Amino acid sequence: MAPKLFTIAIAGNPNCGKTALFNALTGARQSVGNWPGVTVEKKEGFFELGNQHIRVVDLPGTYALFANAEDERAAVDYLLTREADLIVNIIDASNIERNLFLTSQLVDMQIPMVIAANMIDIAEKRGLHLDLDILAERFGVPVIPLSAVNERSITNFISEMAHVVAGKKMTPKAIDYGEKVEAAVKYLEPKVEPVAKLLDADARWVSLMYLGNEKSYADKFAEAKVQIDKDEVTKMLDEESEFAMADARYSLAHEIAGKTILSNRSKRTWSDKLDSVLLNRWASLPIFLLVMYLVFWVAVTIGSAFIDFFDVLFGAIFVDGLGYLLTDVLHAPGFVSAILADGIGAGIQTVSTFIPVIFFMFLCLSFLEDSGYMARAAFVADRFMRFLGLPGRAFVPMMVGFGCGVPGIMGSRVLESKRERFLTIFLVPFMSCGARLPVYALFAAAFFGTQAGTVVFALYLAGVLFAIVYGLILRRSLFVGEASNFVMELPPYHLPKFKSLMIHSWLRLRDYVIRAGKVITIAVAILGFLNSFGFVDKLYTEINGEKTEIVKSEEGYAMVQDEKEVPLPEGVVIDESKVQTESEFTAGNGDSENSLLSVIGKAITPIFEPFGVESNNWPASVSLFTGLLAKEAVIGTMNSLYSMAGESADEGAAAEKAVEKVAEAPVPAAEPAVVADSSVVDSAKVAVADSAVADSAVAVADSSKAAEPAEAPAEEKVLIAGVDECPAEEEEEGGAPDILGAFKEALGTIPENLSEVFGSLTDILGTSGELEAQNAAELKKVTLDKILDAKAITCEEYASIETFSEDEGADKAREEVFAKLAAAGLTLSEDEIGALEEGDLSETADIYANLRSYFHNPDKNGNPVDGFNWQVFAFLIFILLYVPCLAAMGVVVREIGLGLGVLMAVVQTVLAWSVAVLLYQIPVGGNVFWIVSSIIVLVATFVFLKLFGMSANKKGRFED
Repeated sequence: MAPKLFTIAIAGNPNCGKTALFNALTGARQSVGNWPGVTVEKKEGFFELGNQHIRVVDLPGTYALFANAEDERAAVDYLLTREADLIVNIIDASNIERNLFLTSQLVDMQIPMVIAANMIDIAEKRGLHLDLDILAERFGVPVIPLSAVNERSITNFISEMAHVVAGKKMTPKAIDYGEKVEAAVKYLEPKVEPVAKLLDADARWVSLMYLGNEKSYADKFAEAKVQIDKDEVTKMLDEESEFAMADARYSLAHEIAGKTILSNRSKRTWSDKLDSVLLNRWASLPIFLLVMYLVFWVAVTIGSAFIDFFDVLFGAIFVDGLGYLLTDVLHAPGFVSAILADGIGAGIQTVSTFIPVIFFMFLCLSFLEDSGYMARAAFVADRFMRFLGLPGRAFVPMMVGFGCGVPGIMGSRVLESKRERFLTIFLVPFMSCGARLPVYALFAAAFFGTQAGTVVFALYLAGVLFAIVYGLILRRSLFVGEASNFVMELPPYHLPKFKSLMIHSWLRLRDYVIRAGKVITIAVAILGFLNSFGFVDKLYTEINGEKTEIVKSEEGYAMVQDEKEVPLPEGVVIDESKVQTESEFTAGNGDSENSLLSVIGKAITPIFEPFGVESNNWPASVSLFTGLLAKEAVIGTMNSLYSMAGESADEGAAAEKAVEKVAEAPVPAAEPAVVADSSVVDSAKVAVADSAVADSAVAVADSSKAAEPAEAPAEEKVLIAGVDECPAEEEEEGGAPDILGAFKEALGTIPENLSEVFGSLTDILGTSGELEAQNAAELKKVTLDKILDAKAITCEEYASIETFSEDEGADKAREEVFAKLAAAGLTLSEDEIGALEEGDLSETADIYANLRSYFHNPDKNGNPVDGFNWQVFAFLIFILLYVPCLAAMGVVVREIGLGLGVLMAVVQTVLAWSVAVLLYQIPVGGNVFWIVSSIIVLVATFVFLKLFGMSANKKGRFED
């Protein structure tokens, strides 16, 4: 049997250097989890002490151990297990008196202990000289001086700890709290014995805990059916027990500190000088907003520069690579590839794209925390946040939510009260995260022109306003109560250590990837399944005695073999009367109208019609589903589905035109062609409905070849009047994905994206870039139309200026084309030539055109009108307010539970629908029914929250 690990528990007040010591001892050998039954973070690590392997547990930072708040309960419960062989109580040497309150409570537990007097260097700089021997004598335990950010001091601390661990463990001396308190303890000890047995603790300690706070372990008192005569205890102490116990502990701390501090020549420190500026009555708020803006900018802008790296690399490995392995190597069925590669693989890819933004967000927060400014930021924001029933520190998670909702929600852990923590989590999603920004910016650039920046800013502001209103509603319905007293120590400023910052950021990032990633991946896999699978109509006929799948194309019919189109055998003609249509459930329907997701989208589109999503705009409904994966997926989904819908319409029009063309064509006076089953020529006309090529009108046997007209000689280079006259490029056959090439491509995106970073300092919303892209794309489209109308160049020449290739000799070829156009009377301006180079038709102009065709700003009668596009604005408001992405919801469920998580998502989506309906129907003078209905829904939602809150609060669901 392996020997038990020697375990050290580190305990101390917040901001006393506890985490710095933990990181210095354990480095990256840490694991992060939750304490049993609570969401308080639990950190463990290991380090070597001589030849002994030491386990270190970092207890939550608390000012006291009353077991009321989750962090206090977690710390006390752990210490009661006696797993810890030794407690290292780290105290702030520059503020020793305040720290000794917790020390006295740890001494009461009678566990072997060492006191680490941290920040001893800061105390000396402040003119404080301490006699640590007096402190050691008073408590009967070793006291070691320490500076947790100094490597030499850490080395000395480890050396001292080696002697402590190797020698006899010293249990602290019991504290005498005075005659009255000790008499009360004697009175309580026999009464609390059943509770002590339940806790496996000493009856004296239970008595002291009760005197300090009668709510301590109230559940255990109830379980043991122990009732204390509170009046009798108060009579013995001449005052409330809590006041008597607090007075006894503070008196002890004051006495010991007075003897330990030998001299106190207080000096004005750098922290004092910085606070005179950073906490100045007039300067504190502007500085605070500037700091928060820079945090937002670093996390969103610099973090986003690395998103493409993760997106390309993880997509190549887990989507393309895994798909190739399953399909081409293992020859797995299509549905297996759809689930594993397109589902779970895409889920992993989605999680990976959050890594850079979250890492930089955590890096910024760690810097602010370690530097000491975070406490000041909470202090500055406290007055405003108290209006919402929240303490000042709740502002930080909300500010983080502007970058990404996931770390913002996780940041709510800094709040001690469960009610405040849950309320903050409910409000964070209203802050427009970075994933919504591409959607805002693209819609704004497409519809609002020079007002794009104003509209995007209005959306951000709308999120804040809705959060305020919703917060006030929740405060009076679900999370009833006042903000807790905001008491926070302002620690001295430090220059954070790089190693500590990286460890802290890495651990938080790892926690997100492992925990939230599980939920996200599963949810993405489910949506990926819905997006990939669907019922598809397939055509079958009999060829050479076998049932064969066939497809129609512009060239006629083709067979399907191994999921690839192949020509029909020579001499085989399709008899359409024998073609059968069968509906099959297949994979590979991603972003098409055949997918289950599209079917669901079409079915629920009527729900969104009241705020302007018309029945033919079902792709917008589907995009709201894929927006659950990541909000920026809204644009990609809509554009893909719009394009497919457009192609279907174009194919239908082409088919009608082909039928007309065949019907009008003269029939040669030759011997009738031999067709399958002696079909008449009329049936041939039907067979060519999808083709404008004459030789597919009638399929002839070999004997009829002489009747075919001779082909006209083709010109070597045909001058074009339209791009459709140019032959389509043949797609390359798929093969094994180039993982190394993908890695190089991914790596190349980093410097390219970083080169644009500093230009975004003044345009953090990115609307100017979207406007420039839109203008360049639209000018390019107009310029290309002018060139086509000139009928002066060939397809090859047209391609050279459409793609604006950077290949060798491309510049010279373009100059020749421009000269040729000029000779034909078409001279291009510098702006037009610049647009040909910069404009991106594939990803920009098509998106704008599709958006404008489906969001045409209809009035109540469905007719397009000029002016502000309330249809678009209402749609964007819905995107702002409806259920957060699955990444955020995964963290929400983890933090507040599945039941409240579902409630939050449903209520938020219902509110989003109601607000969006009002924003659309009222300005356009719409349907009174929908206006009244949405108001009724809002009122009903508030009533539901009120009733649910009354029930939940009565049961104490949101109490600590």
